Amino acid sequence: MLKHLALAALVTVPTMGHTQDRNFVRARVTLPVNTIDANSFEVIEDDGAAGTQIWCAAGLYTRKALGQRGGDLYIEVARGPAQTAPGRKGVVFTTEPVAGAFNSVSQGVKRAGQTFSMSHAYALCRSNRAQSVRVRTEDGRLLRR
Repeated sequence: MLKHLALAALVTVPTMGHTQDRNFVRARVTLPVNTIDANSFEVIEDDGAAGTQIWCAAGLYTRKALGQRGGDLYIEVARGPAQTAPGRKGVVFTTEPVAGAFNSVSQGVKRAGQTFSMSHAYALCRSNRAQSVRVRTEDGRLLRR
């Protein structure tokens, strides 16, 4: 009897993990994005989003709302208390160069000055963790890849 229970556990546990991963990938994340000025906007953290999803949202917003495809995106204000949504966390991005700008392979959002090209940020939307990211603009539009 104990042998059969052990065998059932060995067969079931890997399947459960695979199901959880597949459900995570299919989870839809909708991130609010608020305009600060003509060149800056804030991505509001929501739905458990991490750096990859936040960068994706910034790339998506830049392309679909601002109509920009070339150039760089900079973190103007790293993840912290949101400027446009009291009580929330956010990251302020800008299309204008910032002091101390640097390129990184990290998809984190905890350092001001971090820079990705707009196309790289948008391409992150294809990664497993960001493929279902949508952006909700201040006027209620829903942007998706």
